[in-house]
Amino acid sequence: MLVMRGVQLARQPLLRQGCRLQNTHDPVYASQNQCQNRTGKEHLQLRHGILPEKMPFSFGSLRQVCTAAVAANITAPETTPEAWENLSVTKTDSGVDITVEKSDNTYRVSIELTDASLHDGLLHWGINDWDVPPEAVQPPGTREAGDQAVQTPISGNKVTLSFPADGCPSKVVFVLKKGETWTNNGGSGYSAFLKPPGVDELHSKIMAAEGTYEHWSLFSRFNMALSILEAADAAGAEGMALVATWLRLSTMRQLDWYRKANYQGKDIAHVQKQLAQRMAEKARGAKDPWCRLFARMSLAGLPRGGGDGDAIRMGILNIMREHGIREGHRPGIECHFLEQWHQKLHQNTTPEDIHICEAYIAYLHTNSMDDFWRVLWDNGQVSREALSSMTHPITAQPLHLPQLIPSMKHYLWILKTTHSGADMDVALEMARGHLDGELAWIIGDILANRTAWWVPGKIVQARHRLKQYWQREGASRDVLLLDIALDSYFRLCVERTDLGSLSGDDLISLVILVLDNASVAAESSDLEAALSLWRRVAEQERWSGDWARLAMAASDFSALCLQEYMDRIAGLVQPFANDFKAACNIEPKYILNFGEEVVRGQPVFMLSVLLRALGPKLRGAASLGPWQVVSAAGADGEVLLLPNLDGVQGQTMPGATIILTERLTGNEDIPEGVTAVLTSSATDVLSHIAIRARAQKVLLATCFDHGHFEGLKELAGSHAAAVVTPVGDVSLAAIDRTSVGPEAVPGSASKAPKISLAKPAMRKRGSSWVLQEPEFKASVVGGKSLNLAALRQKLDSLQDVSLPASLALPFGTFEAVLASPENAAVAKTVSLAVKELADTAPGSGVPKALACLRELIPSALAAPAGFKDELAQKLVAEGLVAEDAFTEQLWSRAWQAICTVWASKWTDRAWLSRRAQAIPDADLSMAVLLQPIVPADYAFVLHSADPLTGQRGSVHGEVVLGMGEALVGNSAGRALAFSAAAGAPGAGAEDAALLALPSKRLGLYPDPSQALLIARSDSNGEDLEAYAGAGLYESVPLAPLLPRTLDYAAEPLVWDAAFRADLLHRLTSLAAGVEAAFGGVPQDIEGVLSGDRLYVVQARPQVVQN
Repeated sequence: MLVMRGVQLARQPLLRQGCRLQNTHDPVYASQNQCQNRTGKEHLQLRHGILPEKMPFSFGSLRQVCTAAVAANITAPETTPEAWENLSVTKTDSGVDITVEKSDNTYRVSIELTDASLHDGLLHWGINDWDVPPEAVQPPGTREAGDQAVQTPISGNKVTLSFPADGCPSKVVFVLKKGETWTNNGGSGYSAFLKPPGVDELHSKIMAAEGTYEHWSLFSRFNMALSILEAADAAGAEGMALVATWLRLSTMRQLDWYRKANYQGKDIAHVQKQLAQRMAEKARGAKDPWCRLFARMSLAGLPRGGGDGDAIRMGILNIMREHGIREGHRPGIECHFLEQWHQKLHQNTTPEDIHICEAYIAYLHTNSMDDFWRVLWDNGQVSREALSSMTHPITAQPLHLPQLIPSMKHYLWILKTTHSGADMDVALEMARGHLDGELAWIIGDILANRTAWWVPGKIVQARHRLKQYWQREGASRDVLLLDIALDSYFRLCVERTDLGSLSGDDLISLVILVLDNASVAAESSDLEAALSLWRRVAEQERWSGDWARLAMAASDFSALCLQEYMDRIAGLVQPFANDFKAACNIEPKYILNFGEEVVRGQPVFMLSVLLRALGPKLRGAASLGPWQVVSAAGADGEVLLLPNLDGVQGQTMPGATIILTERLTGNEDIPEGVTAVLTSSATDVLSHIAIRARAQKVLLATCFDHGHFEGLKELAGSHAAAVVTPVGDVSLAAIDRTSVGPEAVPGSASKAPKISLAKPAMRKRGSSWVLQEPEFKASVVGGKSLNLAALRQKLDSLQDVSLPASLALPFGTFEAVLASPENAAVAKTVSLAVKELADTAPGSGVPKALACLRELIPSALAAPAGFKDELAQKLVAEGLVAEDAFTEQLWSRAWQAICTVWASKWTDRAWLSRRAQAIPDADLSMAVLLQPIVPADYAFVLHSADPLTGQRGSVHGEVVLGMGEALVGNSAGRALAFSAAAGAPGAGAEDAALLALPSKRLGLYPDPSQALLIARSDSNGEDLEAYAGAGLYESVPLAPLLPRTLDYAAEPLVWDAAFRADLLHRLTSLAAGVEAAFGGVPQDIEGVLSGDRLYVVQARPQVVQN
């Protein structure tokens, strides 16, 4: 029986056999002695659901009673309108709806009874873990009910409790009483969380029980899970991920099922039923979709519970008696196996008993113990050692008694009705009464023909129809268990399909089917977007080159959506699995890839397998090889296999090195000594990392063929040479190290030249802090500012093109601010950190002083007198800010953004890059360019010369949806890519070649309610022909850009060929015009299309590849 503060909840079997725990004050558990000390009358009352008004013992308070005083309202309407924020709404299947709201000063819990039989009863309640609420918050008519709870009369069907914001409890706990009948939410009571508990609190409680309690069992675990489920839901995705991890490890038998604790079959049947039903409620009705997902995952591994728990105990006894098997002192056939199993069933029945029964039936059929052990392992992963090491061990070999087969088959069904979870046959039988006849027949037909080719499609149809049943309020757990079983079997059907025998069209149909199946319950806007895109792709005329590029973009986008979904799951569960390993001494092999295994168990995981099989067919149709070369160079060196480049940042390779890596983010620096980076991660040709690779003459290429890339990994540790073939592929092969000389492989020994930066003019005392465009001069501001000012003078030659207004903080501004008296302490710390950087030995990694500087400057640097006023005046004068819009909040954000740009001098990549070029820190000076953010429909980067070959007049462009940060930062996925012959300025290009369609998952968009301004770095170490410093330093919007999942299914850039051709024509014309404006020097141009207007936000000399 579940003991809660101030009330003992009826029909809960926890104390039946007694669970001796370390903390007898725990509101969920009580000791065996307390159970045994009850009188016979009290036991009889509790067995029949009659709860005593006073408990025969007291638990004491776990925490001090809240003493805040506030008036309480009950059911009375507010006389003065007040703004209330809805924190949570919980609708239970027991006819109790709970709403938690908050105003400026008050928290309010409204309890509404939708079941008429509960009206006009008593609310038996407390706060926190069953502490007595202060008298000031007790509604009129409330009376004491023991020393841990009070009882408040309910007038009609609703009661409202109010608490002050200061000192309000973390939760309200309650049960309901009417007459002698108690309603207790299946045994766990009701909870309304005003201030949700932290995950740490739940984590500590679970780890203590699993790692230290002397008496513990599967039964104890399920009771605790039932008691903390509401708290886990209130804690959000992390809370439910903790529960899902915990219960999965239990299902895997990595947590003890038996630890000096016994219980009866009917007790565990009851708690399993309650936990499964409550978990089903959470899977259907939790507020957070991730909480719903983790509840569903938890339910998938739970026994369904219920059935007739006593039938487990009595059923085996009846079989033994019916067939004359010796039992206790009763004479008969002596079968020690049945005697031992009977003892286990009586004291510790678990889901393992299903598999023991299946194995026993197999043995009775064949008289072979090999069959017994095979079935036991295949069906339940139960080994001989596990069977013999249980609290009630089974070590004896059974007698061959084939006459028991019919009885054992019936007994197997009894076990399954209690212990089976998402078993299709059991689930259908249990759920049949909740379904319409046609749907029940359809699912029955699936089960009867489960190996037929049409079953996967029929499962998806059935699941869409079934959804309306398991989503209904009060729906049985069995309906959701049936859906989970169908979902799992769908995965099995796809998994066993011979993908190699399928055509491309068949694979596409299966991709759509997997995404459609996921749409039933995954609740992922990303996966929904992928499904919509594939459906539209499938409607087109197929297998032309253009269609194949379209399908490749859909495939890339789908893979990114799946990756985000799965990474989120794995990222939430893996840390908790690691904690269980430490607390419970679980073998590392069960934990190392726990998150990955959880992900692989999701049916939608099969999408990755299908896309991998489809990829080569699409690339073949598009006449594309498996490689995309982003920076062409020859390379040789030792092959080093890495998951990413994070671990080698700041290092100098001991010799020439070729790196194979799964993932690039675009934020890495390429370490000195690396001659090639080969990756399976898509990389934009015009991203900053690509530009830096070309400047360093490093081979950078993406392999889209998974099998081929996996084969390259076999070269890890060997010396190899990489060469770009005439058809644009990359050949990587092992070579004899001794035969390699400095000129053996073109480009292999080359390094970026060491350079010196031009020294800028420093700001003079008393000069302007902020410059307007007419004041932009060489050595005063950086190349970005100068080029924009120069380009503005030539706008007449560029039709339909605009430049945003701009201001600049000149070189030396940071140093002058740092030298001001108010920043003396900051200046001292900066000086010490810079000295530490100078003393750092080459190749010794990333020094901590870098992070210190990046944190210190934005947080501690103060603006000198006059700076704020001058900035405000010039922002208004240039029309960047309305006169009444320069608020304290805008100033604070502007100063923060400016300081962050200054601090970006010390990003890891920037510092490592300068060190590789032997550029002293003191030589790098940072100006800041202030511009409005132009809300972009599309952003683009153009190179007016081919970035790979350097060919003049051959424009290469890339376009993304939203702001350009997604492009230059190499966010995952491809941009739309094209090339075109520029022709004369203004002539454009009739025949732009479409190289790739966009597939990035996210677009970045400004928040229109915030200030649309950005502070851009403009150092003297960018835009240099000999040094690609682009992207090393920060551009910081005053308000963060908002990520948005892109909807390519309705995107004109993808589907409207005329719109796309016109845009590419205009962009090609723009590239030629900007190049001409700068005297024929190839240009690297960044801009946006907003509405129908093109804006150039940046133009600089292109670093041309020779």
